[in-house]
Amino acid sequence: MKLKDFDFRIWNNNSKTYEAGSIIESLGFITSVFNQLTYEKPTIDYEIELWTGYFDKNGKKIYEGDVIKYVYIFKHELLDKGMIKKLPKKVSIGCIGIDNFLGFRILKNKELQCFMKDIANIEIIGNIHENKELLNVRL
Repeated sequence: MKLKDFDFRIWNNNSKTYEAGSIIESLGFITSVFNQLTYEKPTIDYEIELWTGYFDKNGKKIYEGDVIKYVYIFKHELLDKGMIKKLPKKVSIGCIGIDNFLGFRILKNKELQCFMKDIANIEIIGNIHENKELLNVRL
């Protein structure tokens, strides 16, 4: 992924919503523009979720914190789901909840590689903030 493709979203833990149209300032404030007025809010209780560089089968960007459904074929068709999450050390982004499957890694040339054989079978079904219960139920 190139810097021009870099994207993220911001979750507000206080209001339990995603911040739309926000800019992160270096001094620890988020600047939001609403009805052509600018508001500054401290970034004390916000979470930044990075875009993986991938899209799901419906063309939606897959961000850290998304809960995904993935259909894969291994002797028979299996359906599973998990959450996109930052992981330590060599693997930077993975999928938690799909048999501890580490779905992504960063290569030496800094490119993101996907281990899932057919990324076209990934579908975002929610996110960890608004749909936490999705990870507790097997499909």
